[in-house]
Amino acid sequence: MFDTHAAAMGNTSFTLTTEMVQKDRVPWNDEKNFSYKNETAQYLAEPSDSQYLVHTTGYFSVNGSTYSNGSTVYVLAQENNETTVTVQPVFITSVLNESGENYLWRGGLLGDEYDSGAINATYERKGIEMFQGVPVMRYEATGPDALTGGWAPSENASWNYETFSATLLLDEDGIVRHYQYKFVRPPELLDNVRYSRTYTLSDVGTTNVEKPDWAMNATTGS
Repeated sequence: MFDTHAAAMGNTSFTLTTEMVQKDRVPWNDEKNFSYKNETAQYLAEPSDSQYLVHTTGYFSVNGSTYSNGSTVYVLAQENNETTVTVQPVFITSVLNESGENYLWRGGLLGDEYDSGAINATYERKGIEMFQGVPVMRYEATGPDALTGGWAPSENASWNYETFSATLLLDEDGIVRHYQYKFVRPPELLDNVRYSRTYTLSDVGTTNVEKPDWAMNATTGS
């Protein structure tokens, strides 16, 4: 699936929006009291022109923007009412890698482990629907028993996850248009997490990326 998706994404422009919500019980055994940690990121990509622009805001990242022209990365950070712009070689800071499945796993402290586990769950086809004006095939995974591999280390996945659900929308060209998953960990585990993550692909073939004004006057080493 990801090989087909990557081949399509490497030849067209697109916008990828990611959203993450994490809720921790405070204290651990209090079902009614949660702390919230949110993050949103929007990636604008023109792979054929090696131009990428991302805007991030939330708990897990510095609020700001990053622009890359294929050889240089410009980073705008906003923190404590201060704005800074730094310039780095592209091999130090990666903005977006659309060449494989990791293009999805962006922005977030827990993303890699949970994202990979959720996408490798057992899915069932649920029919065809329209998403952003495009026909897509809907796939769903429901319940901890749908989890496979190292994501659920015990034979009984329900020991590690109270609930789990995921939805994936795939268009006729093999492009992942939308992907979302949610889970709740049991209260006896130390992390006590409720977690959801959403990825939405839009403006396929029509996204336009330009060097932002804040990067125009930035120089290497600034």
